[in-house]
Amino acid sequence: MDFEGLIFTNDNCISCNKCVKVCTSPGASYLHVSGDTTAVYIDPMRCVSCGACFALCEHNARDYRDDTLEFFRDLEAGVPISILIAPAFKASYPDEYASILGGLKALGVRRIINVAFGADICTWAYLKYMQEEDFIGGISTTCPVAVSYIEHCIPELIPRLMPVESPMICAATFCREELGITDRLAFIGPCISKKLETDTYTPKSPVHYNVTFLKLMKYVREHHVYGRDASDEIEYGLGSFYPAPGGLADNIRWFLGDDAQIRIVSGKTYLYGWIKKNAGRLIQNDTPFILVDALNCQDGCIEGTASESGRFEKDDSFFQLQRIRQESKREVFDSPWSTYLTPAQRLEKLNEQFQHLSFSHYLRRFTDRSEKCGIQYPSEDEADRIFNEMHKTTPASRRINCSTCGYNSCYDMMVAIYNRFNNRRSCIYYEKEEALRMERLSYSDALTGVMNRNALERMQLDLQYTKKSVCVIAADIDGLKEANDTFGHDAGDNLIKAVSSCLSCSFGLKNVFRTGGDEFIIIWQDHTEEECIREIRRVKQSLQELEASASIGYAFTPAYEQNFPEMRALADKEMYSDKARYYQTTGKKRR
Repeated sequence: MDFEGLIFTNDNCISCNKCVKVCTSPGASYLHVSGDTTAVYIDPMRCVSCGACFALCEHNARDYRDDTLEFFRDLEAGVPISILIAPAFKASYPDEYASILGGLKALGVRRIINVAFGADICTWAYLKYMQEEDFIGGISTTCPVAVSYIEHCIPELIPRLMPVESPMICAATFCREELGITDRLAFIGPCISKKLETDTYTPKSPVHYNVTFLKLMKYVREHHVYGRDASDEIEYGLGSFYPAPGGLADNIRWFLGDDAQIRIVSGKTYLYGWIKKNAGRLIQNDTPFILVDALNCQDGCIEGTASESGRFEKDDSFFQLQRIRQESKREVFDSPWSTYLTPAQRLEKLNEQFQHLSFSHYLRRFTDRSEKCGIQYPSEDEADRIFNEMHKTTPASRRINCSTCGYNSCYDMMVAIYNRFNNRRSCIYYEKEEALRMERLSYSDALTGVMNRNALERMQLDLQYTKKSVCVIAADIDGLKEANDTFGHDAGDNLIKAVSSCLSCSFGLKNVFRTGGDEFIIIWQDHTEEECIREIRRVKQSLQELEASASIGYAFTPAYEQNFPEMRALADKEMYSDKARYYQTTGKKRR
């Protein structure tokens, strides 16, 4: 079991490869082979924590790490903790919000700050940076997964990332610098990857715990963490709408006007494909947009990777978010959230509200994490070798592209094998061909390639259902012992192969069965007795030309009426008679 990364595979994995197909970062989902057991593990150096594998896995084979249990243990131990609460929490749990906050207060939580206020700061910082640095066409960094993807997979886009902290870090920085809060800070939110922003992964982070909705609510319900209604402490504005898809864009337009060209791109499937297709234009700043609002989750943070799915699938959370958005507006003249002011006037009020903040403390840098995320491509000879090992020896077999392995094409699968992300055992074509190969090995004679005793037993069962004519032929090589004794066993093996080749050419490879060192049984169906006799004569003539000989006898039935042992006994009897004639004619002695 792989516990190394933020997201990991548990014992439920059956290697269905669905997670491989949706994995955002190439090689992040890789096949782990242990004996006869396989499972798709996560490479923590490649994983961007998008959570796409969770949505598709029917076996609950993926899990993630957060700090819920540590948070409650530390509360119980008396550690001073204040919480930063994502605005999506109130939208997702409107009926429980106040009582859950009260329950947390009763357990020792000291202060409660809604991150919607941090989002307001984030909006201010975006607008200030865009104006002061003339930074147009940047990519938003409110979503940690979108940032992680670019850092891991397309580091050329790092200069196009908006260098502003996320709303969570903005809120935490404000708590430290402006409110003087020295407690450990816990973030309650809907996202697995927010842990990438806590001190576990970012040592200088002011946030210590990532407590996710999914695991928090499980704990709350199991331990009945409810109390007298409590509320968050700081008034906030339209930052409350950040969890919605395009929430950041909505905030920017509030201050720049509805004509501000902002591209909203969201969704695990769509976002990363869009970024790859438009990477060149984004790098060159060749787009008409002042900002790209990039979100990993299609429905924004209310659909976060660590949310309870039923809370957003019916749009209840989105309706609540719309209501909160309306409540955040002000019917006054001195607020950035005033409905009476123009966008320019609102922006002026926003700058006034946050002018005392140290702007540089709300900016951030990014890290190129692509060094261990590269893909190596094989040479033509190496690719050919891998394809051959997959039993894909023809151009057609190399373009089946069934995607059962989790990759879009056979070529992509071959590249994955070359990079050791996967194994040919994940290829259904390989498995089928390997099964046929093993079947051939189990039913064929190693020396001659004709069928063996196992195959003969299976054929006997099949004969029970035939209504065709059947000819059972018994053949025994003449002089094999003399060949072994005189010329060695290699000569004897060559004699066996010569006889089996002649029999196969006449009766067909799958109809010839080697039952002993020099003994063969042939079962020939749907032919007349005259045809059987003619083929036996042809075999004898061919062997004579090779200076070899075999004694042959047969038993024939026009419609399979006798059982196989009886027919074989009749064929053996005639074969022994032919053997007697051979010794009589050649003057050789039986040995």
